Amino acid sequence: MLRKTIIAFTLAALIAGCTEDEPSTATSAEASTTTTAGGTATSTGTAAPTTAPGDGSVVSDFAGQDWFVGTVPNAGVEADSTLEPIVIGMINQENSPVGSFPEVRAAAQAAVNWINAELGGVNGRPIEFKTCITSFSVEQSQACAQQLVQDGAVAVISGIDITANGSLPILEQNGIPMISAVPTTLAELRSSHVVSFSGGTTGADVAFVAHAAENGAKRIAIAYGQFESFEVPAVDYGAKVAESLGLETTLIPFSMATTDFLPVVQSAIDSGADAITIAAADSACVPIIMTLHDLGYTGTVYMVGACAAVEILAQIPDDIQADVVFNREGPSATTNEREMYFDVADRYADEPAGGAGTVSFRAVMNLWAVLTAIGPDITPAAITERFASSVDQPSFWGHPYTCDGKQVPGMPALCSPQQTLFSMPDDLVDHSVPVTDDWIDVPALVADLPG
Repeated sequence: MLRKTIIAFTLAALIAGCTEDEPSTATSAEASTTTTAGGTATSTGTAAPTTAPGDGSVVSDFAGQDWFVGTVPNAGVEADSTLEPIVIGMINQENSPVGSFPEVRAAAQAAVNWINAELGGVNGRPIEFKTCITSFSVEQSQACAQQLVQDGAVAVISGIDITANGSLPILEQNGIPMISAVPTTLAELRSSHVVSFSGGTTGADVAFVAHAAENGAKRIAIAYGQFESFEVPAVDYGAKVAESLGLETTLIPFSMATTDFLPVVQSAIDSGADAITIAAADSACVPIIMTLHDLGYTGTVYMVGACAAVEILAQIPDDIQADVVFNREGPSATTNEREMYFDVADRYADEPAGGAGTVSFRAVMNLWAVLTAIGPDITPAAITERFASSVDQPSFWGHPYTCDGKQVPGMPALCSPQQTLFSMPDDLVDHSVPVTDDWIDVPALVADLPG
């Protein structure tokens, strides 16, 4: 049970740095695939649009407006079901007591449904989306990868899979690129075969300390769970950036199984820190924020974006939550793509698609743009080459990406780790207030760190 508690907390906190504003619950579309557990993947074909293209379609609602691939077309166009489909795979962890994330799959599925129904597929060809479920099992992740290789997938979306150590070697051996929505293992982060449009915990840690230094902090406390995916970002990136910016830094490791954060908070306060960052999420958010308040802490508190969820903030008085700074990986300003995402999730997802689903949706859309740009000869090698040669490539509802493997030294998978920060003066999703006017340039901050 202790091991399960640790893993569940780990997943929650890893996801925390990778979410945007949450959409409303979506329940409408017919899925184009079915999901199975234990390393099997099946498909039921391409979904039909729920509305006639050009007549109330999402595309027509945004016709002529700017987005990441130029200008939104005037009307929706269905993919040609008579053409050979392009197989895209997905591996996601679900049906597990240590963490189940169907919203990540649901959001990716919504993106595929939308592409097939309104965006003409990939140059006319429909996407056949094969999803495979792992329930916290290295063997299942490995079996999923083997099945997707046999199915002819040209790329695989890794949703959230803490046992990706099983799938990644199979995909690497077969030259199939992994598009990691939320990289949860160091193996993913350190693989040159993986593409991720998230900064994860590393991006959040670096952004927090940079903002603290810019706003006059002299001392900072960085608290982190004792798990490699937290420890490495905190020690090798967050703390080193803080020190390079002249901050006196105190590192506070804590057990991933802890439920009492008083000693962690007290240690941070006792260090004399002007700013405190704590990588914790879900059930830890409220006690940490309230304990800091109750102990009279007056410095800046930085928490990962998942702590800004409406159901969490509802437990905290507005005047207290308003002083907390959160991170996100979307632009500070409202964009067309943010509104498109909400509309697509409402119309084309058959399950809730919020939370970390925003990142898997972005992964599918960016992959679609690459597939469309490649042309008729779509191969895993062509996809890999296209991503590897990308420089400041526009990203759906995110910072432009560069997948040269050099954005974060030692973590070549991170293509766009830039962050923005915001506060929440009340519990309403649309009432967030930007704390930064522009992106925090994480790659520039980590470029010259000592090894």
